[in-house]
Amino acid sequence: MINHGEHACDLLVISPHTDDAEIGLGGTIRLLSEQGRRVWAVDLTRGELGTNATPAERWIEAGKASKVMGLAGRAQLEFPDGFIDSTDREQVGQVATVIRRLQPRWIVTAPDPVRHPDHQETPQLVARAVFLSRLAAWETGAPDGKLWAGGDPWPDPAERWETEAVFSVCPDGGAPKIIFDISSTWQAKQEALACYASQFARQEGRRPTWINDGAFMEKIERRARTWGRRAGAKFGEGLCSLASPVLTDIPTERWV
Repeated sequence: MINHGEHACDLLVISPHTDDAEIGLGGTIRLLSEQGRRVWAVDLTRGELGTNATPAERWIEAGKASKVMGLAGRAQLEFPDGFIDSTDREQVGQVATVIRRLQPRWIVTAPDPVRHPDHQETPQLVARAVFLSRLAAWETGAPDGKLWAGGDPWPDPAERWETEAVFSVCPDGGAPKIIFDISSTWQAKQEALACYASQFARQEGRRPTWINDGAFMEKIERRARTWGRRAGAKFGEGLCSLASPVLTDIPTERWV
């Protein structure tokens, strides 16, 4: 049995770009944080290919959103934006290093793995890193990148680490393995997204994009309402996984 020490986090959200965690899982992050769970976010790139705003501007916005969501910590690595590669030994090793540092019980990749190549590649990269972090023969290095000043520092690494479960944000039309009821934190999710004015607001001097069109926020709300209806709630966030839970008792949560 591997000891989940005092530095372990309950949930680690790994995303290609700053703002992806908020898009895919902002309500769940706030919900778990309110319940005393330690949640970290790790952004793999600086978002240097983004249409609007510099990486520095986006990192400032990420700090504001992190505070809204109640994150225990947030890190930004330096993978090349647009070129996340699940077969790249260095990239996989960096994520495995992060996993050994944070020792998460659960990992979720966000947002859903569609459209953007980095979104499609991230779940595969994380799956490799989860496996690598279990191997005692692999030596842990130091993570490259920076930490959010409002969160915790890097913990010392574990010798090896076995993550209990790995999920991805469920896309439209998918079949979620679990749904979080985020009705109580839907407003906080909206507040976190609003921190990224450079990305989601049409402003003078900013180029029009798919995500700063009002239809994008409508899509986020429509998905939350869809998963919420399925769960008998107003708003929900759905997660997909190839794994299934192994139970020793009937859980207290309701089933739908």
